[in-house]
Amino acid sequence: MTDSVGFPEALVPIYVMASSLLFILVIEAFLVRDKRAWSIPALAVYATIGAWYFVELFYTPENFLQFDSLILEYCYWQIITFLITFRLVIPSLSRRFLKNYHTAWKFTAFNPEQLLIVLAFVWLCLLGYGVSRLNGDIFTALFPLGARVGRQMWGRAAAAGGDGFIVSSAAYVYTLVCAFFGVLLPLPMGRQLKTLNLLLVLIVLPYFIFMGARNQLLAVIMPGYFSYALFYPDPLWKKVLISMATFWAINELLTLIITYRNIGFNELLNPDVAPQFQEEVEEEGHLGLNMLEELCYINQFYQEGSLKLTYGGRYLAEAANIIPRAIWANKPLIGIDYAILRGFGGADNDIGVFATISTGLIGQGFYNFGPILGPMGAAVLMASWVSFMSRLWKQQYSTLRLGLFLICLGLTFNLGREFTLLVLWPALFGYVFVLMLERYGSKKAQGRFISTSHL
Repeated sequence: MTDSVGFPEALVPIYVMASSLLFILVIEAFLVRDKRAWSIPALAVYATIGAWYFVELFYTPENFLQFDSLILEYCYWQIITFLITFRLVIPSLSRRFLKNYHTAWKFTAFNPEQLLIVLAFVWLCLLGYGVSRLNGDIFTALFPLGARVGRQMWGRAAAAGGDGFIVSSAAYVYTLVCAFFGVLLPLPMGRQLKTLNLLLVLIVLPYFIFMGARNQLLAVIMPGYFSYALFYPDPLWKKVLISMATFWAINELLTLIITYRNIGFNELLNPDVAPQFQEEVEEEGHLGLNMLEELCYINQFYQEGSLKLTYGGRYLAEAANIIPRAIWANKPLIGIDYAILRGFGGADNDIGVFATISTGLIGQGFYNFGPILGPMGAAVLMASWVSFMSRLWKQQYSTLRLGLFLICLGLTFNLGREFTLLVLWPALFGYVFVLMLERYGSKKAQGRFISTSHL
């Protein structure tokens, strides 16, 4: 490595090779966006890999002074392996998912206005349950100013039993419904319902800002942005300006969350506290953009012999998340072993660590199957996710499936930290929700095919 903080010279060839491959794949997917159903979801994956694995070397180069250049070179070979495998398996997987896509269900008359009414009812029911958990404190339910140190309507211990699954399920469905509000906002609606839609967006958004979780904020905001960018009939120049303003606003919101999530937004106007934390954030930048660093750690631990491959065990533990802890009390916790490796063990709590650490999408594959098969396995998982989204994209004549596609697209960036049900639960609940509404609607419409998206 270099002696000073900067880009390591020995890494230039492999970095240029990996970034060039990523650039070529992005251009290819963009050029075939109207011909291949998987192209837009694939673009989201490429953007995710670029953000998590290519920016960090420039954003926080000091984090890599502790690693030998050879470790970083291994990391980029693994990233290249992921990208090549992902691109090679997409066509075959996509064909399987697209088989008979038009006969999945007789899509029914749930237009944006009808869907908004259904979602508003579901949201009110969930809000009522959440407020009851706070003993009727509706202000705290909508504006959890205490962030991580305060009360939240879906707050619970990390390894809670009993009603923990119910609370978690309600939280994921709440996120799903709120994301749907953003998706519907750019779609055609009458003036009164459009006003109601906007009002609902303004009501639900503060919760995701003040609760202190950046991934959930992105899961709610990004589907609405994609809905606007893909379908709203604005000229290109206007979409570019609005996109720039949107990403600037998101950056500022994420910075605000980092500043106050551990002390509470009640300190926002405290002159003795706020400037100190704001200065620390300005010095450190956005925390959590360290998936390349975690991949370096994983390579280093593997070479030292302290990291033992799980041969799919970590993926199985992620999949076991679907089983309520009330049914399986000893269900394996996720990420504890890696947190201990990273030095966060020994905490006097129910999970034994001070914090769990995300391994990153590619690091997660490595942790399961090693430096070669691991990135390939992660690529196959992500290609399957993209193929599922490509099926929804082809079914965009249904407002329900179009909305679910946009929500899945918005969740893709969070999958860069780890491919986990903790990210995918809103999509899973959304798919069940869509199937239920389609069954109900097909009976009401007597199986008639009706175009519902009006796009």
